[in-house]
Amino acid sequence: MVEKGRITAPQTEFIMIPTIIGTAILSIPSIDAKFAGHDMWMTPILGSLIGFLTVYIVWRLHELYPMQTPIEYSERIIGKAAGRVFGLLLTLFYIHNSGIIVREYSSFISTNVMTDTPIIIFSITILFVSALAVRGGLEVIARTAIICTTLFMSSSVVLLLLIKDIKLGYLLPFLENGLLPVMKGTLIHNSWFSEFFLLAFIFPYINNQKNGLKSGLRASLIVMFILLYVNFFVLTAIGTSAANLFYPVYVIIRSITVYNFFENFEVLITASWVLGNFVKISVFLYAASLSLAQLFRFSSYKIIVFPLSVLVFIFSYWDLPNLVVKVNYISTIQPFYLLTIQTIIPLFLLGIALIKRKRSEST
Repeated sequence: MVEKGRITAPQTEFIMIPTIIGTAILSIPSIDAKFAGHDMWMTPILGSLIGFLTVYIVWRLHELYPMQTPIEYSERIIGKAAGRVFGLLLTLFYIHNSGIIVREYSSFISTNVMTDTPIIIFSITILFVSALAVRGGLEVIARTAIICTTLFMSSSVVLLLLIKDIKLGYLLPFLENGLLPVMKGTLIHNSWFSEFFLLAFIFPYINNQKNGLKSGLRASLIVMFILLYVNFFVLTAIGTSAANLFYPVYVIIRSITVYNFFENFEVLITASWVLGNFVKISVFLYAASLSLAQLFRFSSYKIIVFPLSVLVFIFSYWDLPNLVVKVNYISTIQPFYLLTIQTIIPLFLLGIALIKRKRSEST
């Protein structure tokens, strides 16, 4: 096997939580406010349905083809030629999206934290560290994820300091413009929740296989609560004006002061966010490396991690030249792009696999 490491089901949750929300907590609230307005708090709840569905699809495919990743079982489901085409599509998809994540991370740090440092420095450093983790294998990613995710999640309690300033009136009027705006916001969440398809590259390497589905569903539930938690505080702190901000979460945290003495909590949030993005980039780079290695029948994916990182770096600057283009991409293209590759196509694969299984049992 290309991957020889083994992890536990709980470690899977530590991996997946920052993988989904690493970039979501900064990008989603602004777009939610733009589409759903006062009802933006509802969008994570409806969006999580795609997360639960994707986890179930991945798990059923894993049950039918245990110890195999999508690159391997797609050839058995739709034939060698079509399966290899899908495998190549999936590999390019994760390379491309790894580049987008790197650019999102670098742009945020460059424009909000270290404005005098060239953006290229942040891209190179996060890719280098992530590549080291990927070369260490899935076990190394899982162990670092436990530390990074714990710190990442712990920092969210800072938002509770806003309780004295929130205005619940911003939650009203309820469904002022009907369900359509909420569904538009939900579509944005769907693109992030569809990333639970990455579990397809992790399930084969879990020690306690029977707990894989529970861990995936629990991770999706936790992600939903975190996004709901963040959207609630953004809405009740600054209302629908969040739609005019690129990073509303960062803005409201910068406004927190305790006794006019304790402030600058954004430093803590930024540090934890860097750790969360390290996990996310590592997982995407791992999926891209493993996919490419299995597609071309390499004996190990570790030899291609650094060359692939260079390609990811190129994608990070080729596709999203500035922040305005990035926001437009997230609002219009990304929902359909990610949902199609990570949920809709796997659903078709599952349908074909079940039909083939039923026919083989009846003969």
